[in-house]
Amino acid sequence: GSRGSTERTAIRVPMSSPTPSLLSAFLILFIFQPWTSVSGARESYIVHMDVSVMPTAFSSHHHWYTSLLSSESFIAAADDAASAQQSSHIYTYTHAINGFSALLSRSQLELLKRSPGFLSAFRDISGTKETTHTYKYLGLNPASWIWPASKYGKDIIIGIVDTGVWPESSSFRDDGMPEIPKRWKGQCESGTAFNDSICNRKLIGARFFNKGLLAEDPNRTISMNSARDTDGHGTHTASTAAGNYAGGASYFGYGAGTARGVAPRARLAIYK
Repeated sequence: GSRGSTERTAIRVPMSSPTPSLLSAFLILFIFQPWTSVSGARESYIVHMDVSVMPTAFSSHHHWYTSLLSSESFIAAADDAASAQQSSHIYTYTHAINGFSALLSRSQLELLKRSPGFLSAFRDISGTKETTHTYKYLGLNPASWIWPASKYGKDIIIGIVDTGVWPESSSFRDDGMPEIPKRWKGQCESGTAFNDSICNRKLIGARFFNKGLLAEDPNRTISMNSARDTDGHGTHTASTAAGNYAGGASYFGYGAGTARGVAPRARLAIYK
């Protein structure tokens, strides 16, 4: 929605730490709402660019974007002297989209809109979460229809953008998983309490991105600079999507059985 509107959200199942027996119990939905910048007048935007008009003088898309953001006219459009001295650029994107993210004042955004190659700009937002029905709502049947026909997601790679993952959960064991497909080009990134060796044939990728948060609020304390999940929601979501078969699952002894994701034979790539 626009910055002038918000959507009401609720958290139905708060989790302070991942609980393996509950990980595959729910289907997670995201509802997004705008958030407010705390670093003066500048706000974080994701900007889409048309790379076909990039001047030949630039050696890369990244060089082009950073040159735009460091031009004299762009710096002059900053709302205050302190902002003018700080770098605007946050990330460069070259795969799913072509463009970048940056901290922009209103004047800088308007200036950017008049630049060759500009396509669109979207205000960065943070997400809140809401939990709803289990995969049974989808009518999945292990004996017929899409589940067995798809081999339970065999060799599908699912990317999860969320609060990270608790890799030690039994939902992310690689029992019964074949070797990682050669087409996989991602990586498992080490960080706080997260070694890249923890990835396996189920959890094949894990990365974390926090520069946008720190750009909005340089004084923000990030408890875990890694893909490790300290909230529980990302672990919950990942196991719902592709958790492996985890026997002995129950809720304090009730509803005992085997927990599994919607696609238990799929791979997971986690992005926090």
